[in-house]
Amino acid sequence: MVRAERKYIDLMRQTTSGLFGNWDPESPIKVGSYGHFDLDTTRFTVLGNIYDAEFQVLLDAVDGRFKMSDYPPELDPVEQDMIITSTGARKQPFNPGADAKKENFKKASFKMNFRHIPGKRSTVLIVHKPRLYHVPRNKVLEVLYRIPELNGLFIIPSIYKCRAWSIYLSSKVEETVSVALLPSKVGFDLEWWSNSDSDFLRQGTDKDGFASPLFTAKQKLPLIRRYMRGMPVPDPEPGDKFWIDGCPGWEPVDEDGYDDPIWEEDYEPPVARVWRRIMCKSTMQW
Repeated sequence: MVRAERKYIDLMRQTTSGLFGNWDPESPIKVGSYGHFDLDTTRFTVLGNIYDAEFQVLLDAVDGRFKMSDYPPELDPVEQDMIITSTGARKQPFNPGADAKKENFKKASFKMNFRHIPGKRSTVLIVHKPRLYHVPRNKVLEVLYRIPELNGLFIIPSIYKCRAWSIYLSSKVEETVSVALLPSKVGFDLEWWSNSDSDFLRQGTDKDGFASPLFTAKQKLPLIRRYMRGMPVPDPEPGDKFWIDGCPGWEPVDEDGYDDPIWEEDYEPPVARVWRRIMCKSTMQW
């Protein structure tokens, strides 16, 4: 049995810088959520949200003048389509093949082929008309840094919303997958077409643009120290740079989404093991 969600999230984490994949974009994580990653499933477990009334009580304890209601999330303009491919997936010119049903591909909003090499799993994420939805920059995170209840937890400062999304996880065989986003014949104005019927092909459209296939997760930078015994810990400098990507904590996975035995205690190279555990423990246990 393939743990497809776990493998996909791990591949996305390896491929992107500071972004996490959401296997179910139609159930997005809300901006401002905080919590931790489940090490078995790799899903994000939400413990609360910085915009909740309960969290304002914690904020009042460190800054009674700062109200989260004054800093609602902001929505950036529409960006170009995002195409994220992991190692082993290659973009190619669109060619639906001779056996494809007659479709009006000339009107496609997006169309492309993706070749997947054999022997390993690879993934492709397509995000149509993405918009970044985020907490105000350089205004909120610097205040939240002072809240001790967030120590060791992740906060979700931003997510990508979109009109349409497509996820594909390959099956370790050589294959070429064609994908196109076409005008819909009924209902919503867009629909996906593909030559693949794989169980690991997931696609969706959202006319309201609420679907979210990507999000960021940040932790406090645990490097602030007192200069002398008895001195208070200094506040971070203005801005968001004292929040980092951190380490989600799960072990490297094999091609089917299970813990990779090559990284177990007896097999992992000593230098790699020491470095990985220092990085993870410094962010997860601080």
